[in-house]
Amino acid sequence: VQDRAPQPSGTAPGSPGVLGRSLASVLAVFVALYVLHVGVEAGVGGWEPTHLETVGYGAGVAATATSVYWLMMTVGRFLVAPIALRYSAQAIITVSCAGMTVCLVLASVRELAPYAYAGVGLFIAPIFPTGLPWLHRAAPGARRAGALVIAASMLGGVAAGPVLGKAIEWSGIRAVPLLLSGVSALCLAATLWLVRSTRTR
Repeated sequence: VQDRAPQPSGTAPGSPGVLGRSLASVLAVFVALYVLHVGVEAGVGGWEPTHLETVGYGAGVAATATSVYWLMMTVGRFLVAPIALRYSAQAIITVSCAGMTVCLVLASVRELAPYAYAGVGLFIAPIFPTGLPWLHRAAPGARRAGALVIAASMLGGVAAGPVLGKAIEWSGIRAVPLLLSGVSALCLAATLWLVRSTRTR
């Protein structure tokens, strides 16, 4: 393991990885992406069984479906390794956020809910590990950027419970997947912004 990451072909050492946007803006949006997607991850894990029971599934089915959600997230973390050799982090995270959003919308349909939540786990899995190399390439001069993003992302898990709980008080348990799909759509918007803003020379 070398002390310095190899420079991508066509990129001179020390050349900026961010065009047209300030480094602070890019870091802020990366932090937002991580906070939001960890919030979705924690929100699904915490509220999926309650939502499934509310729409008519038994407690056993709800618990099993939630376990499958976490299983699919674990499977997705392993699957992304070979996929990352063929596709860019930008493409992987864009597809992941789009798939996550679609699956959360489908989870509002009772018959599809357990399967849709499993799809959420599969799509959300690549975001955390794939985003960090993208961040490093986009902001090579920010040595502590990865640590900052990881630490800040934990806010998503901490805030997901009370924030989502308050929203559910107003809208009801059945709205859980739609509320989470809104947060997921914000993840997709942040990703598209980063794709445009982190193009290298």
